[in-house]
Amino acid sequence: MTNTYIIRIKGIVQGVGFRPFVYQLASDKGLKGYVLNDSAGVEIGVECPYEAAAGFADEVRRLAPPLSHIVSVKITEGVENGFHGFEIRESENTDGLTLVSPDVAICPDCRRELFDKSDRRYKYPFINCTNCGPRYSIIKAIPYDRKMTTMSSFAMCRDCESEYKNPADRRFHAQPDCCPVCGPQVYGFGLNGDDALQAAADAVNKGEILAMKGLGGYHLICDAMNDSAVNRLRELKRRGEKPFAVMCADAVVLEKYRPLSDTEKNIITSPQAPVLLLDWDNPPFSTAVNPMGSNVGVMTAYTPLHAVLMSRLDTDFIIATSGNLRDEPICINEAEAEEKLKHYTDKFLHHNRDIHNRVDDSVAAVACGFPYVLRRARGFAPYPVMLPFEADIPVAGAGAHLKNGICFASGGYAFPGQYIGDLDNPETRDFYAETWDKMRLLLGIEPKKIITDTHPDYFSTRFAAETGIETVTLQHHLAHFYAVLGENGHTGDSLGLILDGTGLGTDGRIWGGELFVRKDKTVTRSTHLPYILQPAMDTAAKKPVMMLVSLMKAYGLEEYTDFLYERFPQMQTVLKLTEKIVETRLNSIETSSTGRLFEAAGTLVSGIAENDFEAHLAIKLEYMADKTVTDYYDTGEMNPAGLFDGLFHDLTSGVPQSVCSARFHNGFARMLLNACIKHGSGIKHVALSGGVFQNMLLLERVTSLLKANGFSPLIHGRIPANDGCISLGQICGYVYGDRINF
Repeated sequence: MTNTYIIRIKGIVQGVGFRPFVYQLASDKGLKGYVLNDSAGVEIGVECPYEAAAGFADEVRRLAPPLSHIVSVKITEGVENGFHGFEIRESENTDGLTLVSPDVAICPDCRRELFDKSDRRYKYPFINCTNCGPRYSIIKAIPYDRKMTTMSSFAMCRDCESEYKNPADRRFHAQPDCCPVCGPQVYGFGLNGDDALQAAADAVNKGEILAMKGLGGYHLICDAMNDSAVNRLRELKRRGEKPFAVMCADAVVLEKYRPLSDTEKNIITSPQAPVLLLDWDNPPFSTAVNPMGSNVGVMTAYTPLHAVLMSRLDTDFIIATSGNLRDEPICINEAEAEEKLKHYTDKFLHHNRDIHNRVDDSVAAVACGFPYVLRRARGFAPYPVMLPFEADIPVAGAGAHLKNGICFASGGYAFPGQYIGDLDNPETRDFYAETWDKMRLLLGIEPKKIITDTHPDYFSTRFAAETGIETVTLQHHLAHFYAVLGENGHTGDSLGLILDGTGLGTDGRIWGGELFVRKDKTVTRSTHLPYILQPAMDTAAKKPVMMLVSLMKAYGLEEYTDFLYERFPQMQTVLKLTEKIVETRLNSIETSSTGRLFEAAGTLVSGIAENDFEAHLAIKLEYMADKTVTDYYDTGEMNPAGLFDGLFHDLTSGVPQSVCSARFHNGFARMLLNACIKHGSGIKHVALSGGVFQNMLLLERVTSLLKANGFSPLIHGRIPANDGCISLGQICGYVYGDRINF
């Protein structure tokens, strides 16, 4: 019997060519009806027997566009009939939750057209289609139509409109569709269009620094193979040893210098196109790109603007770092850029497509053979995480203070937003408030509760309180634990190894080296690293040499005091003062932080007394390690005393730094394994989270040991292990609803 059936599809189905796909599929099958976007997803109406409608729905799910993600398909009876064909209808505003597409890197088809001299978009820096281009960064509201984006001010020319309306065209209903005649333009150097682009390329070729507006903000760009240019940018950005990321045209260029594994190539060429951390034996660019070692983040030219610029350069690699003042959000408009970035350069390349949502570059690595996101932003946000339990009301996670990100949730969906940063300055706090409002409005989620950190002085905690919405607190490291459980959809018993730098514990101390046990929906803090004094509070995080004094006393290693003074002759006054602070416990706090231990070890092995940036010396410790070394320092269960005794002994005996670092990492991993064995109570799943697990060497050592001893590690993948996962973990902690027994 012929009837009208409504097929409602929820998921990532807007901005990914879904309606054109449905139109073409329905037309091929001779079905009559319609397809439209609404605020809940996509609605399809077909006039046919139920069996045909059900078969069509199955084909839609099976053949859906590659950038889409279908979460649910529901078929109900409709009342409209008498269709004369199949059509794409105007979008409708309805109540419901819509999943917004992240920004998508330039697709192979558009890249090919970009450099085809016969194509009307030849070297046009804003080429896009239904399979690629800006999404989240330009969307103001849902449903996803041009009028709801920053492209609304650009009226399509006749040619573009013809493509847009042609079901057989790749740009059929591509909302950002445009060309040189009707679309955005670049300008700068007192020039427009191609002339401005050439002037920008000339500046980079001359060794100058360029500020260029990209997809989600400005980049500061220079020739990565020019020592002078890289060092000047490093000096202007007060970058110290912190690595820069580099960009090349594409994977073909990259593989001329460094072969890629299948996983690496899949990540670098993915629609997300993040910065990917790669270890190089002999990198072709300036050693000033990463003064600490050969581990360098690389991305390809993920927008046509970057691709056209790269095609005019004399170099294969450029620095492409965030265009911002230190610790502030990335700049997104001309006035902001020219005011704040004039410190670095007077060479600007702007364009007139507005950025609605500022989005920095994402960063990823390969861990255990899989992608491992280290910073979640462009290409990933606001892609949802499916919750293992539905939220009973709309909720939000306010996040932490460092590496902040916000998360909203409704029903079974959680939407982690883009990386915001450390909430230490007014500009980043403004970005936080801006992102909160934009995500709330875009997703249509009005939270009834906000989950916050237990630290009362975090800006995110205070912000949540000022909304007037009911707040619930969740301890920082529990949020880490629940984030990795939720991301992996694990609902059973598990251990939680949570290693990070700081987080207020329920006993008023600073935690950061915790082993939780979740059994029968009850969580206990089974064991932790021993508390040691963190002298002078945050000062010790900036000067890890102070932590060395404290741990030497705590671990009974005073026999190495003379060596410590010899190793840091410029810090004599600080060392003596620290000894007095530790003795009197003045302005200090006890901590079980793993981050402080790794920074102290990095200080000891490297001979550098102060962090230049967060976790600087912990990262340096990882980079120094000889990964071929398999022996280790032995130590007690969750007691690192033996690790530091081994470090001091070997360093005083002249053992190479690379060996010392490796033995420390190996010993620490074995210590964690022993703790899991002792406290596991037959539990086999071990969740690993916290910023210390962005140390890829430690992560590899721990997961390998756990697997070899019958455990099943659960690690992050799409969400960072650092505090960027806290907002998701806050929501997961709420929906799990466990009893916390500490």
